[in-house]
Amino acid sequence: MIGRLARLRNRGVGELAERGRQAARAWAEAAGLSGSGRLASDKTVLGEFQVGSAEELLEHFRSRKRVFYPAFQDRGAVVRVFEERFGGDRAALIERADGICDGRFSLLGYRDLVFGSQMPDWHLEPIADKRAPRVHWSKIEADISADFGDNKIIWELNRHQYFAVLGRAYWLTGDEKYAKVFAAHVDDWCENNPPKLGINWVSSLEIAFRSMSWIWAFNFFRDSPALSGSLLLRMVKFLKLNGRHIENYLSTYSSPNTHLTGEALGLYFIGSFLHELEEGRRWKALGSRILADALEFQIADDGVYCEQSSHYQRYTVDFYSNWVLLMRAAGEAVDSGVLAKLHSMYDFLLHLTQPNGEIPLIGDDDGGRLHSLDETPVPDVRSTLALGAVLLERGDLKFAAGEAGQELLWLTGAEGISEYDQLEATEPEERAKAFNSGGYYAARTSWQRDASSVLINCGPHGFMNGGHAHADALGFVLSINGEPVFIDAGTYKYAADPEQRDLFRSTQMHNCMTVDGRSSSTLGGPWSWRSMADAELKDWQTDGEQVSFRGTHNGFEHIGVSYERSVLFEEGGMNLRDKIKTAVERLIEVHLILAPGLEVRTEDDVAEVFSLTEGSRKIAKISTEVIYGSGDDGGHWRVEPCFVSPVYGAKVRSQKLIYAVTAKGELEIRSDIRW
Repeated sequence: MIGRLARLRNRGVGELAERGRQAARAWAEAAGLSGSGRLASDKTVLGEFQVGSAEELLEHFRSRKRVFYPAFQDRGAVVRVFEERFGGDRAALIERADGICDGRFSLLGYRDLVFGSQMPDWHLEPIADKRAPRVHWSKIEADISADFGDNKIIWELNRHQYFAVLGRAYWLTGDEKYAKVFAAHVDDWCENNPPKLGINWVSSLEIAFRSMSWIWAFNFFRDSPALSGSLLLRMVKFLKLNGRHIENYLSTYSSPNTHLTGEALGLYFIGSFLHELEEGRRWKALGSRILADALEFQIADDGVYCEQSSHYQRYTVDFYSNWVLLMRAAGEAVDSGVLAKLHSMYDFLLHLTQPNGEIPLIGDDDGGRLHSLDETPVPDVRSTLALGAVLLERGDLKFAAGEAGQELLWLTGAEGISEYDQLEATEPEERAKAFNSGGYYAARTSWQRDASSVLINCGPHGFMNGGHAHADALGFVLSINGEPVFIDAGTYKYAADPEQRDLFRSTQMHNCMTVDGRSSSTLGGPWSWRSMADAELKDWQTDGEQVSFRGTHNGFEHIGVSYERSVLFEEGGMNLRDKIKTAVERLIEVHLILAPGLEVRTEDDVAEVFSLTEGSRKIAKISTEVIYGSGDDGGHWRVEPCFVSPVYGAKVRSQKLIYAVTAKGELEIRSDIRW
């Protein structure tokens, strides 16, 4: 894995050539010298589809064979199963769709954002009340400039994933108001986002997401009178331009991560939708080729995604699962190597999932999803596990997913729900598993909802420049009796708030140790690092009743401090040992971030954790001692208020436990956590 990443990093000549080509294309577009930056004429598009008018084009698209998600083969069956199985979700969906019709959008960690009185202002960031400039996209530095607020908020609206909310409501109710809002928004967007002008043309990934949303919307609203021939013609013209833009400005070298694979999936969508065109067939083939190739350098042999981020692990699993689902729906063969990699990705996602069905927020979490097909919290991955169960016929994924959710229905249709029901749920065979290539070590007391579990990070520091990594070497997350207790604090925001960006990536916001307040890896900007700690596994043992881990990292060696962490996990408790060696007196602090809804009471070397929502029920007791080679005094626990970010853009008050000791020489901090 490391070798493959190193080779990717060193493609100097090819990278320079491609970046040069992209810069030349962008300059020509901005100067008005390139036809690639213009929409095709009505006559050209109609001629390509061999129809004489926009209405004939609409009839052509409505009458051709449906090659999309299986759910769209039988609307009646989908609606019937929804009402039978998911009727309790109906009210929340309709409320959300009605809010969109009223101009209120719940995006990322924000609720009821308003972007305009009549129609959304597609360039407005409403939190900062700033607008992005309407200049050629190449002149906008969206990832590093806060001049127009947080570009993530603008982009999330312009992904148009809320069209699927309107579409689901339309299928369930038949109310044309949802179709009319979709049609009005697309038409207005095209009017106010002319080709290549403004922030919504900056990112090829965002263009890919928007393209996929439009294609989803067509399939939801294809029979509505609100979808006119002239609107479809306009959409096709923009989709052609989108495909050309993505192809010309792929993130092959700038962001060969989920940006590249998301762009590839977007090309596959556009190419499939425009399959009559030579360009469309080329884009579809290119998207497939990129997705297949990316598996070789993005996914380790054990299924861990290269950016060391749990959120992007789920993102990537969703990308590839949907690609496989669409290929099968189109009657295309799926390569056995792709399926093998997908199995391995699901293996890790399975063990990454906590007993409550959510993934811990390790590394960056930008709050995005590939779809908007249910109303569950972003960290809840059971819908993805359920899709994997159907795609790969895996009973262990069904066991972890539990009951099917509505996302599975919207993706696979009534037949997919039936297949899920017939699949036997089988408890996963392993309760402890080492992912050595990715550097994660997982253990749990059982696969039941009330289990306790731990996940330890002892792997590489992200991908390339570590853009989505945090300073969390040898960090862990711990759930006790089914609920998260010691958690990763999350991400909060990207470059729009540099101070908070640095804080949430720092070691002190993870269940880790700091020395003199220093992080194990040192920041070099919102997307880079000056130094990156290398973690190394020393020992991993499982005997059925106990799991033991021992690892080290070199993040403090530059100040003369060596560090090793050991974990012993078993039914009823966990023993944590931090060994330090330093020739100079240092402040050593062990940080533990608590989940919201918990409180701590401390007395010197003892800390007790209580639930605030269950009558102050005791969750755990932590007893700590320091073993010195030189016989110094012991340390103590203290509690500090802190914030955690359950989803991008949101902060929730919580608490942090800190065990502090000032010492030199050799010492070991032993913390026994019992529940």
